[in-house]
Amino acid sequence: MRCVLYKDVDGVFTADPKIVPEARLIPEISYEEMLELAGSGSKVIHPEAVRWAWKYGVELFVTSLSNYPRGTLVTSPHLPE
Repeated sequence: MRCVLYKDVDGVFTADPKIVPEARLIPEISYEEMLELAGSGSKVIHPEAVRWAWKYGVELFVTSLSNYPRGTLVTSPHLPE
């Protein structure tokens, strides 16, 4: 199951792109990493939303209407095969 979050940014970045022009889009991130970012002040996704998605196994896809399908997938980490 996936929940798409349409925001004013293209996804989760390495820094605030409005402040740091060199910020890069993170294409995929784990729930745990996103929860750490959200708890540290990232305002893209509320920490409680990340907790609920993680608990129920719902992938979160952060994107913008203007650049869909570019965005960030928040999901379980993929284990090496």
